[in-house]
Amino acid sequence: LQQDAWTTKAMTDCFWKDGVPALSVLWLGEPDLTQHESAPGAPAALAAIKSADENLAAVLSALDQRDARGRTDVFIVSDHGFSTIKRSVDLRRILNDAGFTAKIEELRIAKDGNQSAGGIRDKTEFNDQPKPGDIMLAANGGSVLFYVVGHDKKLIRRLVEFLQQSDFAGVIFTKEPMEGTFGLTQALIQRGDAPDVVMAFRWTDLQNQFGVTGEIDADWQRAAGKGTHATLSRFDMHNTLIAAGPDFKRGQTDDLPTGNVDLVPTILQILGIKVPHQMDGRILSEAVAAPTSLLPAPKPEAKSIEARKDFPSGTWRQTLKISRVGSTIYLDEGN
Repeated sequence: LQQDAWTTKAMTDCFWKDGVPALSVLWLGEPDLTQHESAPGAPAALAAIKSADENLAAVLSALDQRDARGRTDVFIVSDHGFSTIKRSVDLRRILNDAGFTAKIEELRIAKDGNQSAGGIRDKTEFNDQPKPGDIMLAANGGSVLFYVVGHDKKLIRRLVEFLQQSDFAGVIFTKEPMEGTFGLTQALIQRGDAPDVVMAFRWTDLQNQFGVTGEIDADWQRAAGKGTHATLSRFDMHNTLIAAGPDFKRGQTDDLPTGNVDLVPTILQILGIKVPHQMDGRILSEAVAAPTSLLPAPKPEAKSIEARKDFPSGTWRQTLKISRVGSTIYLDEGN
């Protein structure tokens, strides 16, 4: 909390010393860091949210003191939502017990035996040289990336079918088409060095010990009861975006699908900077006061896709809800 207060003061007192520039970006580590170590709704997490609110008040006060409030647009943005870990899943052990050769990155401890300050990992690495057939696991909280060394198709299929018969998989994406999965293109992450398989963990709308909705299975990095994100839960996917200022309509809730990907084109539009190429996001014309507000409001499209695979013991079925506004695609939730 003290670091965030220091960073806020650095912007308002130093960066803004000679006036407010055309664009300022203030990144705060809270409430993310505290919610990871506690849980959504925990007293410490609520204190972290209050701290973020106090830093916002300091920013608005600094704008008032410089007589810049009425000509400055302010965006309050979070990069994701948060869920509580119901179960911490040790995938390396589970896969190795099932006959796979699974490896995870390990922390390389400094010579003095200490990690870097604040618990941030300086360097991680795999303990030995990967061999064909090894499955390298890259943890991401509520999802895991699987890199199969050698890209053996039979091994990848066996891995996917194992995950489909587990009690923790939520949605599975694969680089190559496979029954019962979605392609990486549908997750908007298809590229040459993409993982062979991406799995988002399963989630529910149950409440945690503090009465906050949204519980998930997650990777082995944090214990059950703590907070994390990166599943396709709507509680992880849906985040905060508030915009206020002279270039935005007042007292309006934007019900159209939006995302952080829309911030850059919207800000460029406000600053009068022409976008040199096609961007992934869109201008939030329905929220901007003028001149784009004179255009008809865009119409959203929504659909739900499904993939399934039958096994002797039952049927695997996964769904993904997708919204589109113009050419911009939003993933809403999947399980």
